[in-house]
Amino acid sequence: MLVLSTLHKLLSQVLSHPDIHSAALLTPEGQLVSFACHPYRTKDDIRLLVGLSSEVWQEEGDQGIATVDSELGRIIVYPVHSSSDQPREKPAMLLAMGASDAVDWDELEAKARDVTARLGRSVSKLRSPLTAAPHSPPSVANARLAR
Repeated sequence: MLVLSTLHKLLSQVLSHPDIHSAALLTPEGQLVSFACHPYRTKDDIRLLVGLSSEVWQEEGDQGIATVDSELGRIIVYPVHSSSDQPREKPAMLLAMGASDAVDWDELEAKARDVTARLGRSVSKLRSPLTAAPHSPPSVANARLAR
């Protein structure tokens, strides 16, 4: 099971001021699960990170990793896999990390690999429920009924 406070703590551990400024766990469809960032980063920065990450993953994800230079600096998107996942299987989650241009791509990839290795076992337990969940947002009528 994924515990949001534990996820936040893990994502916070990769931050290094001012070099690695943000880390987010998201679904391949671009839904934010958890994030950590430096206090000077805004919610709009995180939304931009998630949006760019999802988009670049759609374009480059078949290579197993996606990278982009953006207005936020360098962004790396890395799949969260477990050892039981089949090669080329769509990941259940993605890790996106934002860093300054001063961070070497190899260093950024090594940190992403370390974090995703720690997350892999927990995320793999959620693969079935996540892939079975509907991908469309609930309708307005259903939202009103839930109130």
